[in-house]
Amino acid sequence: MAQVSILMNGYNAEQYLNEAIDSIYAQTFNDWEIIFIDNCSTDQTKNIVMGYDDKIKYYATSSNLPLGAARNFGLSFCHGEYIAFLDTDDIWLPNKLEEQIRMMDKYKEYILCYTGVIYIDQFGKQTGRMLPRALSGNVFPIQLKRYEINMQSVLLRNNYEIRFNKDLKHSPDFDLFLPLTANHLVAVIETPLVKYRRLSNSLTSKNIAVWWSEMQYTLDKLFHNNKLLSEQYPKEIQLAYAKVAYNKAKYFASQNQWSKVRQELKRYSHTSLTYFMIYLIAFSPYLFNKIFFQKDK
Repeated sequence: MAQVSILMNGYNAEQYLNEAIDSIYAQTFNDWEIIFIDNCSTDQTKNIVMGYDDKIKYYATSSNLPLGAARNFGLSFCHGEYIAFLDTDDIWLPNKLEEQIRMMDKYKEYILCYTGVIYIDQFGKQTGRMLPRALSGNVFPIQLKRYEINMQSVLLRNNYEIRFNKDLKHSPDFDLFLPLTANHLVAVIETPLVKYRRLSNSLTSKNIAVWWSEMQYTLDKLFHNNKLLSEQYPKEIQLAYAKVAYNKAKYFASQNQWSKVRQELKRYSHTSLTYFMIYLIAFSPYLFNKIFFQKDK
């Protein structure tokens, strides 16, 4: 049995699929297997996957599943000591697994490890990067202020039941990983070890209406079930809900409901200078759209 089970979910993924899979085969750490879930593709996805060797285990769903359900289906075949994730349009740097395995084998108290990220466009050109602000250990306060766990960078211990919420369209990963950081120690590698492709037709661009509601759902569930957390991190929680208001305001902006945009932002304009400035910018719809609708995947 391979030490790392790598879960890949694909639906009509032929465009970048070879590049993604090749980045796994280029890893300096070799004790891995790929669990590939084909979510009823109608293009060449299956043929591409079947062109590799038996380190890839191919499974097809009987019907097209929501993202969380498709990932849960794939998890049932992941039996390695660790689980990692790679979407079919993203890329790992060659030392990604080696660096993380070294960290996790040395520090048994860490439940997962995540890394920095390089952002690329549809042509593979670098457009930016994310360097984690958190240090290894208790990363929960940082995640509340600015969630920074990119799923493609995660290496997760496979010693307890892992389940994604199948009802969430945009953020089943946020719903899984944020509660983990609230209750466990986490390893952080600042170096970017993943290339994350930002596409104009990506999942988050298609689901602006659920950005805020799914984030609020996860936060409400987490703090309702754990009153102690609410007492420990009052300022950080307020900033987390300010991000919900920001995403809700973006939804209203997409509907040209500018009075509601300003109403949402005003509620949290006192939390930080950043949110106060966003609130002021909302009085200029042109400027708001120009600044805040060019940043997200």
